[in-house]
Amino acid sequence: MAKAAGAYTEDVLTWLDVLAMLALSAATAVGVRKGSLFLIALLPALALLAWLPPLSTPILRALIALAAGLFFGRLATLIPRRFSSRTETILGASGGFVWGALLALSLWTGLPSEYSVSTGTIRYPAPGVPLVVQEAVAKSPFALRLYDAVQRAPLLKRLLGTPEPPSPQPERTRASS
Repeated sequence: MAKAAGAYTEDVLTWLDVLAMLALSAATAVGVRKGSLFLIALLPALALLAWLPPLSTPILRALIALAAGLFFGRLATLIPRRFSSRTETILGASGGFVWGALLALSLWTGLPSEYSVSTGTIRYPAPGVPLVVQEAVAKSPFALRLYDAVQRAPLLKRLLGTPEPPSPQPERTRASS
């Protein structure tokens, strides 16, 4: 049965999905180009981010990640590598894929969320996010599932710098005098 032109179907990717997949593929391509050096620099930087306590601002976290990546990248050039061309490509692609997957996950799951008192659930994304982004998340076959998965995985939450969903605030009552 044919669907009307412009009708929404569940198997259609949104612009958010395309952007996330572009980040994944571009990072994998960079990894292939850089070779094992990329993987050698990426793993300690990720370990450092997982070990660091959650920081107050995403910008500070991004700056630390950038500095760690540059430091470990420079350090990795000092390590002698004697891999075949094929092994270099595979190691670089693996590192690029991991990096790209984290970038894609952060695009899908990095928006603000909000606790809804009326339903007792977390709304993702929060209503303050622009409507076009809310629609992209709602129609995405990946975003909400991945958000739920990241919320259940403490290590991923730390790597991505995903904030804790807001919890309900207890009602304050006046003490009678």
